Amino acid sequence: MKREFLLFLMCATLLTTCKQSQTSSLQVKKGFYYWKTYFDSYETGKMLDSMEVKKLYVKFFDVSYNELQGAVPLAELQGGMSYFPYYEDFKSRERAKITANRTKKDSIKYAEDPYSFSFPEITIPDSIKIEIIPTVFITNFTFEKLNKEQVSDLVKKVSVKLNSMIKRENADEHYPKIFQEIQFDCDWSEKTKDKFFAFLAEFKKLNPQFKLSATIRLYQYKYYPKAGVPPVEKGMLMFYNLTSLQNPQAQNSILDIEEAKKYLTHQKYPLKLDFALPIFSWGLIFRGGQYVDIYRTLDSKQASELKFLKKVAENQFMSLADTVHQNFYLREGDNIRIEEVTENQLIESVKLLKDIANQDSITVTFFHLDRPLINKYGYETFEKIYKSF
Repeated sequence: MKREFLLFLMCATLLTTCKQSQTSSLQVKKGFYYWKTYFDSYETGKMLDSMEVKKLYVKFFDVSYNELQGAVPLAELQGGMSYFPYYEDFKSRERAKITANRTKKDSIKYAEDPYSFSFPEITIPDSIKIEIIPTVFITNFTFEKLNKEQVSDLVKKVSVKLNSMIKRENADEHYPKIFQEIQFDCDWSEKTKDKFFAFLAEFKKLNPQFKLSATIRLYQYKYYPKAGVPPVEKGMLMFYNLTSLQNPQAQNSILDIEEAKKYLTHQKYPLKLDFALPIFSWGLIFRGGQYVDIYRTLDSKQASELKFLKKVAENQFMSLADTVHQNFYLREGDNIRIEEVTENQLIESVKLLKDIANQDSITVTFFHLDRPLINKYGYETFEKIYKSF
Protein backbone atom coordinates (compact mmCIF):
# COMPACT_ATOMS: atom_id res chain seq x y z
CA MET A 1 0.00 0.00 0.00
CA LYS A 2 2.83 2.37 0.94
CA ARG A 3 4.63 1.57 -2.31
CA GLU A 4 1.48 2.32 -4.36
CA PHE A 5 1.02 5.63 -2.53
CA LEU A 6 4.63 6.65 -3.28
CA LEU A 7 4.13 5.71 -6.92
CA PHE A 8 1.00 7.87 -7.01
CA LEU A 9 2.89 10.85 -5.56
CA MET A 10 5.68 10.44 -8.11
CA CYS A 11 3.20 10.40 -11.00
CA ALA A 12 1.33 13.42 -9.64
CA THR A 13 4.58 15.35 -9.25
CA LEU A 14 5.65 14.42 -12.78
CA LEU A 15 2.32 15.58 -14.24
CA THR A 16 2.50 18.86 -12.34
CA THR A 17 6.07 19.45 -13.50
CA CYS A 18 5.12 18.71 -17.10
CA LYS A 19 2.17 21.10 -16.90
CA GLN A 20 4.36 23.85 -15.42
CA SER A 21 6.95 23.23 -18.11
CA GLN A 22 4.32 23.52 -20.84
CA THR A 23 3.00 26.73 -19.33
CA SER A 24 6.42 28.33 -19.04
CA SER A 25 7.36 27.32 -22.61
CA LEU A 26 4.74 29.64 -24.13
CA GLN A 27 6.62 32.60 -25.60
CA VAL A 28 4.64 35.84 -25.89
CA LYS A 29 5.28 38.60 -28.38
CA LYS A 30 3.73 41.90 -27.34
CA GLY A 31 1.47 43.59 -29.86
CA PHE A 32 -1.07 46.37 -30.30
CA TYR A 33 -3.54 47.44 -32.95
CA TYR A 34 -3.41 51.00 -34.27
CA TRP A 35 -6.85 51.90 -35.62
CA LYS A 36 -6.72 55.67 -36.15
CA THR A 37 -6.60 57.37 -39.54
CA TYR A 38 -3.65 59.61 -38.60
CA PHE A 39 -0.38 58.07 -37.45
CA ASP A 40 1.34 60.05 -34.72
CA SER A 41 4.74 58.36 -34.76
CA TYR A 42 6.23 60.32 -31.87
CA GLU A 43 3.38 59.63 -29.41
CA THR A 44 2.99 56.08 -30.69
CA GLY A 45 6.71 55.43 -30.30
CA LYS A 46 6.70 56.67 -26.71
CA MET A 47 3.84 54.33 -25.77
CA LEU A 48 5.39 51.33 -27.52
CA ASP A 49 8.78 51.98 -25.96
CA SER A 50 7.30 52.25 -22.45
CA MET A 51 5.79 48.77 -22.83
CA GLU A 52 8.64 47.30 -24.92
CA VAL A 53 6.20 46.50 -27.72
CA LYS A 54 7.78 45.86 -31.11
CA LYS A 55 4.80 44.61 -33.09
CA LEU A 56 2.10 46.97 -34.35
CA TYR A 57 -0.91 46.06 -36.48
CA VAL A 58 -1.68 49.29 -38.32
CA LYS A 59 -4.89 49.79 -40.27
CA PHE A 60 -3.67 51.14 -43.62
CA PHE A 61 -7.15 51.59 -45.09
CA ASP A 62 -10.68 50.21 -45.29
CA VAL A 63 -12.42 48.68 -48.29
CA SER A 64 -16.12 49.25 -48.72
CA TYR A 65 -18.66 49.05 -51.51
CA ASN A 66 -20.96 51.65 -52.99
CA GLU A 67 -23.11 51.50 -56.12
CA LEU A 68 -21.34 54.42 -57.79
CA GLN A 69 -17.69 53.35 -57.40
CA GLY A 70 -17.92 49.68 -56.56
CA ALA A 71 -15.35 48.29 -54.12
CA VAL A 72 -12.84 50.99 -53.26
CA PRO A 73 -10.17 51.64 -50.62
CA LEU A 74 -11.22 54.34 -48.15
CA ALA A 75 -9.89 56.14 -45.06
CA GLU A 76 -6.24 55.75 -46.02
CA LEU A 77 -3.78 56.18 -43.16
CA GLN A 78 -2.35 59.69 -43.01
CA GLY A 79 0.92 60.80 -41.47
CA GLY A 80 4.17 58.92 -41.94
CA MET A 81 5.91 56.53 -39.59
CA SER A 82 8.82 58.90 -39.70
CA TYR A 83 9.95 59.21 -36.10
CA PHE A 84 10.23 56.75 -33.25
CA PRO A 85 11.80 58.19 -30.08
CA TYR A 86 13.67 55.07 -29.05
CA TYR A 87 15.44 54.95 -32.43
CA GLU A 88 16.87 58.35 -31.49
CA ASP A 89 17.64 57.13 -27.96
CA PHE A 90 19.59 54.20 -29.43
CA LYS A 91 21.52 56.50 -31.75
CA SER A 92 22.33 58.86 -28.86
CA ARG A 93 23.70 55.96 -26.79
CA GLU A 94 25.83 54.77 -29.70
CA ARG A 95 27.18 58.28 -30.28
CA ALA A 96 28.04 58.49 -26.56
CA LYS A 97 30.02 55.23 -26.85
CA ILE A 98 31.87 56.55 -29.88
CA THR A 99 32.68 59.76 -28.02
CA ALA A 100 33.89 57.86 -24.96
CA ASN A 101 36.15 55.67 -27.11
CA ARG A 102 37.85 58.48 -29.00
CA THR A 103 41.62 58.32 -29.08
CA LYS A 104 43.62 61.04 -27.37
CA LYS A 105 44.63 62.38 -30.78
CA ASP A 106 40.98 62.59 -31.89
CA SER A 107 40.01 64.33 -28.64
CA ILE A 108 42.69 67.00 -29.11
CA LYS A 109 41.63 67.50 -32.71
CA TYR A 110 37.96 67.73 -31.68
CA ALA A 111 38.79 70.28 -28.95
CA GLU A 112 40.57 72.45 -31.50
CA ASP A 113 37.88 72.11 -34.16
CA PRO A 114 34.59 70.40 -33.15
CA TYR A 115 33.42 70.40 -36.77
CA SER A 116 36.35 68.26 -37.83
CA PHE A 117 34.80 65.17 -36.28
CA SER A 118 31.76 63.48 -37.81
CA PHE A 119 29.90 60.47 -36.47
CA PRO A 120 29.63 57.42 -38.68
CA GLU A 121 26.19 56.34 -39.86
CA ILE A 122 24.53 54.36 -37.07
CA THR A 123 22.54 51.33 -38.19
CA ILE A 124 19.41 50.38 -36.28
CA PRO A 125 19.63 46.65 -35.37
CA ASP A 126 16.69 44.36 -36.14
CA SER A 127 16.29 43.66 -32.42
CA ILE A 128 14.81 47.11 -31.79
CA LYS A 129 13.08 47.71 -35.12
CA ILE A 130 9.31 47.91 -35.08
CA GLU A 131 7.51 45.24 -37.05
CA ILE A 132 4.58 46.87 -38.81
CA ILE A 133 1.75 44.62 -39.96
CA PRO A 134 -0.34 46.55 -42.50
CA THR A 135 -3.96 45.67 -41.82
CA VAL A 136 -6.86 46.13 -44.22
CA PHE A 137 -10.46 46.06 -43.06
CA ILE A 138 -12.89 44.85 -45.72
CA THR A 139 -16.62 44.91 -45.08
CA ASN A 140 -18.49 41.66 -45.55
CA PHE A 141 -21.01 43.62 -47.64
CA THR A 142 -18.26 44.21 -50.20
CA PHE A 143 -18.00 40.49 -50.94
CA GLU A 144 -21.77 40.15 -50.98
CA LYS A 145 -21.85 42.57 -53.91
CA LEU A 146 -18.84 41.40 -55.94
CA ASN A 147 -18.70 38.70 -58.59
CA LYS A 148 -15.63 36.56 -59.31
CA GLU A 149 -14.14 38.98 -61.85
CA GLN A 150 -14.69 41.96 -59.56
CA VAL A 151 -12.94 40.12 -56.71
CA SER A 152 -9.86 39.79 -58.94
CA ASP A 153 -10.01 43.50 -59.74
CA LEU A 154 -10.17 44.28 -56.03
CA VAL A 155 -7.09 42.14 -55.37
CA LYS A 156 -5.13 44.24 -57.86
CA LYS A 157 -6.37 47.54 -56.37
CA VAL A 158 -5.52 46.51 -52.82
CA SER A 159 -2.14 45.08 -53.85
CA VAL A 160 -1.09 48.25 -55.67
CA LYS A 161 -2.16 50.53 -52.82
CA LEU A 162 -0.55 48.42 -50.08
CA ASN A 163 2.75 48.06 -51.89
CA SER A 164 2.79 51.77 -52.65
CA MET A 165 2.29 52.65 -48.97
CA ILE A 166 4.89 50.12 -47.81
CA LYS A 167 7.40 51.41 -50.37
CA ARG A 168 6.83 54.95 -49.11
CA GLU A 169 7.57 53.90 -45.53
CA ASN A 170 10.61 51.83 -46.50
CA ALA A 171 12.10 54.82 -48.32
CA ASP A 172 12.93 56.37 -44.94
CA GLU A 173 16.29 54.75 -44.18
CA HIS A 174 16.71 56.65 -40.91
CA TYR A 175 13.64 55.02 -39.35
CA PRO A 176 13.63 51.44 -40.66
CA LYS A 177 10.60 49.21 -40.12
CA ILE A 178 10.06 45.52 -40.68
CA PHE A 179 7.29 44.57 -43.13
CA GLN A 180 6.87 40.82 -43.47
CA GLU A 181 3.19 40.19 -42.84
CA ILE A 182 -0.14 41.60 -44.04
CA GLN A 183 -3.40 41.05 -42.21
CA PHE A 184 -6.93 41.15 -43.62
CA ASP A 185 -9.83 41.84 -41.30
CA CYS A 186 -13.21 40.71 -42.63
CA ASP A 187 -16.20 39.30 -40.79
CA TRP A 188 -16.98 36.87 -43.58
CA SER A 189 -20.07 34.68 -43.62
CA GLU A 190 -21.01 31.32 -45.13
CA LYS A 191 -22.37 33.25 -48.10
CA THR A 192 -19.18 35.23 -48.72
CA LYS A 193 -16.42 32.87 -47.56
CA ASP A 194 -15.61 31.53 -51.05
CA LYS A 195 -15.12 35.03 -52.47
CA PHE A 196 -13.11 36.23 -49.48
CA PHE A 197 -10.91 33.11 -49.53
CA ALA A 198 -10.41 33.51 -53.30
CA PHE A 199 -9.34 37.11 -52.65
CA LEU A 200 -6.75 35.92 -50.10
CA ALA A 201 -5.38 33.18 -52.36
CA GLU A 202 -5.02 35.53 -55.33
CA PHE A 203 -3.42 38.24 -53.20
CA LYS A 204 -0.85 35.72 -51.95
CA LYS A 205 0.04 34.76 -55.53
CA LEU A 206 0.66 38.41 -56.37
CA ASN A 207 2.60 39.02 -53.14
CA PRO A 208 4.54 35.85 -52.19
CA GLN A 209 7.05 37.99 -50.26
CA PHE A 210 4.52 38.55 -47.46
CA LYS A 211 3.02 36.19 -44.93
CA LEU A 212 -0.74 36.55 -44.70
CA SER A 213 -2.92 36.47 -41.61
CA ALA A 214 -6.64 36.96 -41.11
CA THR A 215 -8.83 37.86 -38.17
CA ILE A 216 -11.00 35.07 -36.77
CA ARG A 217 -14.23 35.75 -34.86
CA LEU A 218 -15.28 33.38 -32.10
CA TYR A 219 -18.22 31.96 -34.03
CA GLN A 220 -15.87 31.30 -36.97
CA TYR A 221 -13.58 29.49 -34.54
CA LYS A 222 -16.31 27.31 -33.04
CA TYR A 223 -18.09 26.48 -36.29
CA TYR A 224 -15.03 26.32 -38.55
CA PRO A 225 -16.23 23.26 -40.55
CA LYS A 226 -19.18 25.39 -41.69
CA ALA A 227 -17.60 28.86 -41.61
CA GLY A 228 -14.46 27.70 -43.40
CA VAL A 229 -10.79 28.37 -42.71
CA PRO A 230 -9.04 31.18 -44.63
CA PRO A 231 -6.03 30.22 -46.79
CA VAL A 232 -3.44 32.15 -44.76
CA GLU A 233 -0.45 31.30 -42.57
CA LYS A 234 -1.96 32.48 -39.26
CA GLY A 235 -5.18 33.64 -37.66
CA MET A 236 -5.82 36.35 -35.07
CA LEU A 237 -8.61 35.25 -32.75
CA MET A 238 -10.60 38.35 -31.80
CA PHE A 239 -11.70 37.69 -28.23
CA TYR A 240 -14.42 40.33 -28.10
CA ASN A 241 -17.69 41.58 -29.65
CA LEU A 242 -19.45 38.35 -28.69
CA THR A 243 -23.10 39.45 -28.88
CA SER A 244 -25.06 42.05 -30.78
CA LEU A 245 -24.49 45.53 -29.34
CA GLN A 246 -28.06 46.40 -30.41
CA ASN A 247 -29.55 43.86 -28.01
CA PRO A 248 -31.10 45.84 -25.11
CA GLN A 249 -30.87 42.76 -22.84
CA ALA A 250 -27.13 42.21 -23.27
CA GLN A 251 -24.93 43.07 -20.29
CA ASN A 252 -21.68 43.61 -22.19
CA SER A 253 -21.44 42.95 -25.90
CA ILE A 254 -17.69 43.69 -25.91
CA LEU A 255 -16.66 40.95 -23.49
CA ASP A 256 -18.80 38.49 -21.56
CA ILE A 257 -16.70 35.66 -20.10
CA GLU A 258 -19.59 33.22 -19.69
CA GLU A 259 -20.68 33.87 -23.27
CA ALA A 260 -17.11 33.41 -24.50
CA LYS A 261 -16.86 29.98 -22.88
CA LYS A 262 -19.67 28.75 -25.13
CA TYR A 263 -17.43 29.24 -28.17
CA LEU A 264 -14.28 27.57 -26.85
CA THR A 265 -15.57 24.04 -27.21
CA HIS A 266 -12.56 22.49 -28.96
CA GLN A 267 -8.83 22.83 -29.61
CA LYS A 268 -8.88 21.71 -33.22
CA TYR A 269 -8.68 24.93 -35.21
CA PRO A 270 -6.51 24.20 -38.28
CA LEU A 271 -4.64 27.54 -38.26
CA LYS A 272 -1.98 28.71 -35.84
CA LEU A 273 -3.64 31.35 -33.69
CA ASP A 274 -2.58 34.59 -32.06
CA PHE A 275 -4.93 36.42 -29.69
CA ALA A 276 -6.44 39.91 -29.59
CA LEU A 277 -7.97 41.35 -26.40
CA PRO A 278 -10.18 44.46 -26.03
CA ILE A 279 -9.43 47.55 -23.96
CA PHE A 280 -11.89 49.96 -25.63
CA SER A 281 -15.23 51.12 -24.28
CA TRP A 282 -18.41 52.70 -25.59
CA GLY A 283 -21.85 53.88 -24.63
CA LEU A 284 -24.86 52.40 -26.40
CA ILE A 285 -27.89 54.68 -26.65
CA PHE A 286 -31.35 53.09 -26.38
CA ARG A 287 -34.64 54.92 -26.78
CA GLY A 288 -37.86 53.17 -25.86
CA GLY A 289 -35.98 49.86 -25.70
CA GLN A 290 -34.60 50.30 -29.24
CA TYR A 291 -30.97 50.82 -30.17
CA VAL A 292 -30.33 54.35 -31.50
CA ASP A 293 -26.61 55.08 -31.69
CA ILE A 294 -23.14 54.30 -30.38
CA TYR A 295 -21.26 56.77 -28.19
CA ARG A 296 -17.68 55.72 -28.94
CA THR A 297 -14.95 56.05 -26.27
CA LEU A 298 -17.43 56.79 -23.46
CA ASP A 299 -16.69 54.95 -20.22
CA SER A 300 -18.34 54.86 -16.78
CA LYS A 301 -16.00 57.47 -15.28
CA GLN A 302 -16.76 59.96 -18.03
CA ALA A 303 -20.50 59.21 -17.87
CA SER A 304 -20.60 59.77 -14.10
CA GLU A 305 -19.12 63.25 -14.61
CA LEU A 306 -21.83 64.37 -17.06
CA LYS A 307 -24.48 66.34 -15.17
CA PHE A 308 -27.28 65.47 -17.61
CA LEU A 309 -26.81 61.73 -16.93
CA LYS A 310 -27.99 59.81 -13.88
CA LYS A 311 -26.69 56.37 -12.93
CA VAL A 312 -29.63 53.98 -12.62
CA ALA A 313 -27.85 50.59 -12.54
CA GLU A 314 -24.36 49.05 -12.55
CA ASN A 315 -23.55 50.06 -16.14
CA GLN A 316 -26.72 52.01 -16.98
CA PHE A 317 -27.22 55.76 -17.20
CA MET A 318 -30.34 57.76 -18.04
CA SER A 319 -30.56 61.14 -19.73
CA LEU A 320 -32.31 63.69 -17.50
CA ALA A 321 -33.06 66.16 -20.28
CA ASP A 322 -32.99 66.74 -24.02
CA THR A 323 -29.42 67.72 -24.82
CA VAL A 324 -26.64 67.63 -27.41
CA HIS A 325 -23.21 66.40 -26.39
CA GLN A 326 -20.30 65.75 -28.75
CA ASN A 327 -22.67 65.67 -31.73
CA PHE A 328 -24.98 63.19 -30.03
CA TYR A 329 -28.60 64.21 -29.55
CA LEU A 330 -30.08 62.73 -26.38
CA ARG A 331 -33.69 62.87 -25.32
CA GLU A 332 -34.95 62.84 -21.77
CA GLY A 333 -35.35 59.22 -20.67
CA ASP A 334 -32.80 57.80 -23.11
CA ASN A 335 -30.84 54.90 -21.63
CA ILE A 336 -27.08 54.63 -22.13
CA ARG A 337 -25.45 51.26 -21.47
CA ILE A 338 -21.75 51.66 -20.75
CA GLU A 339 -19.64 48.74 -21.92
CA GLU A 340 -15.99 48.45 -20.92
CA VAL A 341 -13.51 45.75 -19.96
CA THR A 342 -12.03 45.29 -16.50
CA GLU A 343 -8.59 43.98 -15.60
CA ASN A 344 -10.23 40.93 -14.00
CA GLN A 345 -12.05 40.15 -17.24
CA LEU A 346 -8.76 40.30 -19.13
CA ILE A 347 -7.15 37.92 -16.60
CA GLU A 348 -10.08 35.51 -16.99
CA SER A 349 -9.72 35.75 -20.76
CA VAL A 350 -6.06 34.76 -20.51
CA LYS A 351 -6.98 31.62 -18.54
CA LEU A 352 -9.38 30.56 -21.28
CA LEU A 353 -7.07 31.37 -24.18
CA LYS A 354 -4.09 29.53 -22.69
CA ASP A 355 -6.09 26.32 -22.94
CA ILE A 356 -6.56 26.67 -26.70
CA ALA A 357 -3.08 27.99 -27.58
CA ASN A 358 -1.83 25.87 -30.49
CA GLN A 359 1.72 27.18 -30.95
CA ASP A 360 4.76 27.71 -28.72
CA SER A 361 5.18 31.37 -29.65
CA ILE A 362 2.10 33.61 -29.75
CA THR A 363 1.42 37.28 -30.30
CA VAL A 364 -0.93 38.83 -27.76
CA THR A 365 -2.42 42.03 -29.13
CA PHE A 366 -4.60 44.69 -27.53
CA PHE A 367 -7.20 46.67 -29.43
CA HIS A 368 -6.28 49.45 -29.58
CA LEU A 369 -3.33 51.80 -28.99
CA ASP A 370 -4.63 55.14 -27.72
CA ARG A 371 -3.19 57.39 -25.02
CA PRO A 372 -6.41 57.69 -22.93
CA LEU A 373 -6.79 53.89 -22.92
CA ILE A 374 -3.13 53.34 -22.00
CA ASN A 375 -3.47 55.82 -19.13
CA LYS A 376 -6.73 54.24 -17.98
CA TYR A 377 -5.25 50.76 -17.55
CA GLY A 378 -1.64 51.70 -16.80
CA TYR A 379 1.55 50.09 -18.13
CA GLU A 380 1.62 47.67 -15.20
CA THR A 381 -1.71 46.13 -16.22
CA PHE A 382 -0.54 45.39 -19.77
CA GLU A 383 2.68 43.85 -18.50
CA LYS A 384 0.67 41.72 -16.05
CA ILE A 385 -1.57 40.44 -18.85
CA TYR A 386 1.36 39.67 -21.16
CA LYS A 387 3.10 37.74 -18.38
CA SER A 388 -0.09 35.83 -17.48
CA PHE A 389 0.17 33.68 -20.62
